[in-house]
Amino acid sequence: MENIEKEQSSAIVFRYSSTPLILPVLIWTLGLILGRYSALPVLFWLPGIILFFILAIFVKKQRNLFILIIFLLFGAYRISLQDVQTSPLKQSLREQGKSRQELIYEVESKLGEKSYQVRLIEIGGLKSNEQVILFGIDELEIGEVYGSLSDIEYIYSDPILDVYPTRFMGSIRAILPPQKLEGKAKRRTLESLRLKLASRLDDALENYAPLAKALLIGDGSFKKEHRQRLSRAGITHLVVVSGLHVLMLGMIVLMLIRLFFPRKLAELLFMIFLLGFAAINNWASPIVRAMLMIDLTILSRWLSRKPSSKQTLALALFIITLFSPEQFFSLGLQMSFLCVAIIVFALPQLRSGAGKSWLKRTLIWLANYLLLTVYMGIGLAPLTLYHFGTASLNSLLGNLLGIPLVYLLLSLSLLILVFPAQAFVLSFKFICDLWQSWLNICSDLPFHIEGNWISLPTALALACTLALLFIAFRGRFRLLLKAGIPLGTLALILFLIPTTHKNELYIFNAGVADCSLIFADDGTSLMIDTGEILGSRAEQSFDPLHQRESWMGRNLLSWLKRKKIKSLDHVVITHLHSDHAGGLKDLSHAVRIKNLYLDEYLLDRDEWRELEKTLRLKNCNLHAVRDTFSLALGSNKVKFLHPTAAYPEISENNRSIVCRYDTKMQSFLFTGDIERPAEIWLANHYSDELKSEVLKVPHHGSRGSSSMEFLSAVQAQEAIFSTRRNNLYGFPHPEALIRYRDLDIQEKYTYEGTLRYKTK
Repeated sequence: MENIEKEQSSAIVFRYSSTPLILPVLIWTLGLILGRYSALPVLFWLPGIILFFILAIFVKKQRNLFILIIFLLFGAYRISLQDVQTSPLKQSLREQGKSRQELIYEVESKLGEKSYQVRLIEIGGLKSNEQVILFGIDELEIGEVYGSLSDIEYIYSDPILDVYPTRFMGSIRAILPPQKLEGKAKRRTLESLRLKLASRLDDALENYAPLAKALLIGDGSFKKEHRQRLSRAGITHLVVVSGLHVLMLGMIVLMLIRLFFPRKLAELLFMIFLLGFAAINNWASPIVRAMLMIDLTILSRWLSRKPSSKQTLALALFIITLFSPEQFFSLGLQMSFLCVAIIVFALPQLRSGAGKSWLKRTLIWLANYLLLTVYMGIGLAPLTLYHFGTASLNSLLGNLLGIPLVYLLLSLSLLILVFPAQAFVLSFKFICDLWQSWLNICSDLPFHIEGNWISLPTALALACTLALLFIAFRGRFRLLLKAGIPLGTLALILFLIPTTHKNELYIFNAGVADCSLIFADDGTSLMIDTGEILGSRAEQSFDPLHQRESWMGRNLLSWLKRKKIKSLDHVVITHLHSDHAGGLKDLSHAVRIKNLYLDEYLLDRDEWRELEKTLRLKNCNLHAVRDTFSLALGSNKVKFLHPTAAYPEISENNRSIVCRYDTKMQSFLFTGDIERPAEIWLANHYSDELKSEVLKVPHHGSRGSSSMEFLSAVQAQEAIFSTRRNNLYGFPHPEALIRYRDLDIQEKYTYEGTLRYKTK
């Protein structure tokens, strides 16, 4: 009896010991955020860690507080330490942008039809260990080592527009065909196994293989093909290898192993299987999270301890971010841990159907299942609205049949790998067709939101509000009283954070195209040009009725919505070529344009008449630019210099609108695509008006622009080239670059990332 009481007491202590573990892990994650977004050097955190470690040893009364501070500082130190570990190659490429070298690299995996993930072994005879993307080669063998003369180019991330920075240092393109280097290959067993599994599924299932590969080895082709429908149906998580799939697969595999081995040995073999499964799927954070939680639960049982899901969740997060702190900022990890956190912390205690009739058990199971789906759909909404502008409650119905069907498909996929009998193949194809029909039905339901991005403060405020509601629904009223005031106050502050933008100027990374956005000192906004149409030649006018996707629609609209920019006071279209006016249609459908400015000459052209039919310009004032005039933006000013009534040229490039934005501290000159004739005209007629500190380079740095007469009149200190590296047109041309360098003008390029100026 005494032993039983001791065991129960021990179990109770273990159960409630999750609270002290959760708190340090939360503080650790705050430290990761602090280290990631502060500009403090890595060595700044070390003295604090040492100081509070000494205090924790000698000052017993405040030991817990000191331990939490150590976790905070150690988190900041850990991620700062990773940031300073930049290789000499990466630093060199960041400065040069591009280099041509003899490379030796090992092919690690295939990313697309003509793209591979490779690991650099040598570059120009020097040892390296960097991951890069190889483009433009048809067939390479995974695990083999190749050598070739190649261009290696640094991959820049945009600090303004990129939500997810790339994990690759650079990209390479072979100048000469890669040659296999015999005897140097260190074949990657896991990648070879992955390829064999994919090939086996392809042979057995043919056109149905993408779904099987998505479920078993994390192949993304099925998700890519059906991305929009999966998002609308709210069941994207069912076709990516996630913690749910690990759980499903684990149940199948563990059941099979238990048929042949005793429990502990079966569980040990199962843990080894999970390790291999995570490795095959490239250690994706959702899979590693599920693997760690399952392993910790098994180990707890081996130690005769009652497993705590809260404890294992916190410990899994700490282990992952300790080894790879950058993972904390990946969407995959955030989604995975948030899903489990909702189940563990927010979901009300579900009723058990034990002892009931089969009908009552079924109804109770269905009610619990629907409750779980509702909580998931609502709980994930702040995250999905911020990152994707989407949220879906169609998952209520989608998961109802989708999860059982995926469980069957996963089981059949595993059976087909082992024994591809025709009966299994036909069953898989039948259920796959049924699942596809179910996807189509659920995606057509109206309970979803698309294209509604929210700002980070709004997402955090919504998360705080949902946390309070979940606490109330779970019946934790004491906790609600304690957390209600701080969380409610924080949510209110975040909701009420002002969204005005002042004294800012952005020149966006829009490819070989122009798009700039100005916010004056009173918040008045002015956009100059709207970016390109993707896949269209920049110098051509475009057909708005058969328009492809625009850079504006793909990149900038989500940023505008996150910044709560619902209207623009002024929009200037310098001319109607696709690299300047390509995003106007999408912009007019997404935000209210109050004033639109175009060259008067364009308003009589067929291109404008056709484009105007596709625009939403209700209550918009259309201004025809006939001559020079000034426009007040708060206490700042925009002066339109070109074209004038006396200007004789009718070519569209040379009639580009040219304007200068003046603040008390700086002047910015925007030049569209003018070339030498217009530049000489401006230098002769408005030489005193051209002088500016920052010049948006005419025509992306074409050899026919940036004449010495024009540059001498502008006297710029900085020149901004709006182009992408290695573009079709060769911009900027060497002839133009020589003139900028002769005048010692600092060069900046939009492909290095969006440029942001504080104009106060």
